[in-house]
Amino acid sequence: MKKGGRTNNLVRQPPFKKKGTDMKSKNKMKKFTPYFYILPTFIILIIVIVIPIIYVITQSFYSTFANENIFVGFRNYQIAFEDELLFIALKNNIKLFLCVPILTVLSLAIASVLYNKIKGWRFYRSVIFIPYILAIPVVGIVFSYLLQYNGVINSILRGIGFNDLAMDWLGSPDLAFPSVAVVIMWKQIGFGVVLFLARMMSIDRSLYESADVDGATWFQKFLHITIPQTKSIIEFYIIITLIEMLSWVFNFIYVMTAGGPGNKTLVLEYLIYKKAFGGGDFNIAMAISVILLLIASVLIIIHQIVMRKEE
Repeated sequence: MKKGGRTNNLVRQPPFKKKGTDMKSKNKMKKFTPYFYILPTFIILIIVIVIPIIYVITQSFYSTFANENIFVGFRNYQIAFEDELLFIALKNNIKLFLCVPILTVLSLAIASVLYNKIKGWRFYRSVIFIPYILAIPVVGIVFSYLLQYNGVINSILRGIGFNDLAMDWLGSPDLAFPSVAVVIMWKQIGFGVVLFLARMMSIDRSLYESADVDGATWFQKFLHITIPQTKSIIEFYIIITLIEMLSWVFNFIYVMTAGGPGNKTLVLEYLIYKKAFGGGDFNIAMAISVILLLIASVLIIIHQIVMRKEE
């Protein structure tokens, strides 16, 4: 439109949008984006872990009579604690805890030797780690045959003239538990070696070089450099291995000894299995499961406290 010879170029402008408002909304969405990514995993964890744990804890306070669940309070726990098998199993699990310091020292020592890169160290590392990746039932079955009275180990002992040392390793009340413990350590040691070796690879080599200049021996370097530098990993390994000795040995016992002879190798996991599927006492088995869960939880809490102190 022309007015007084001039063109009026007034154009209606769109309403002005505040950029700050848009930025705030985008920032809010960015804050919640990571939670959307982990939501499926969180839901799966709830379904697979949390709900079954809640169910076990709840059912440990009930007993089944005539296909009806009746609340009995702590009655199942009372029955469990009155059974001497619980204390036998718990004692055997505690005995397995004694394997942890042995495993820790051996794993550290072997890792330290491999760290010095002896000839063929990668090959030795792989060979040591192979037992750890083998299936536990396979290991159990193989050693069950090896440790029989007429098995390979006794045949070798007889062949070299040590007839007195040929024994029924898994059938003897005195030898069954130590034999199973040795098999467990044989399988588990590879994890510790690889774990400690990975940590040692990140240690500053100049620390060892300075120690060499001062004339330090291998043991002195191991004691004053390797152990302090791997302290956090050692603590982690000890707690994890303790938990495994508490709740990871069922397959060994099931395949090799079935808790015998005379309950000498009975552990908490196998006792739970025996109560549930051998005697049909599912609610008592759940009560023992809760006891096992509490012990494992204490170990996890101790681990968290130690890790926080390290920070």
